[in-house]
Amino acid sequence: MRNSKVRQRIAAGKLKLRIRDLRNLGPKSERMLRSIGIHSADELRRQGAVRTYAELRRVGAASTLNMLWALAGALDPWPEGTHWRAVARGQARLSLLLAVEDLEKSARNRAGR
Repeated sequence: MRNSKVRQRIAAGKLKLRIRDLRNLGPKSERMLRSIGIHSADELRRQGAVRTYAELRRVGAASTLNMLWALAGALDPWPEGTHWRAVARGQARLSLLLAVEDLEKSARNRAGR
């Protein structure tokens, strides 16, 4: 994605990325995301890594944190992405974990009402 013409075409809406075109994500990830209603890279981007990961966990599709790192890496920086291992070892790790915890806690609180 380092090609400036590709970035310009994406920005202009002339090139649509599939989920499998994103860094860290392949056909298996694409199928998992489809199972929770995410069918395109744009939908994934709108949903965000944390919400998507929490939903995958809720339905039992994501069993490890590697999926969280992969999703976060796929979306930042857009559209080039970051390798999932760099995310797992980087500064964003703690904030991602806390965001997932907060989201799941608020979902439990809503369900308990």
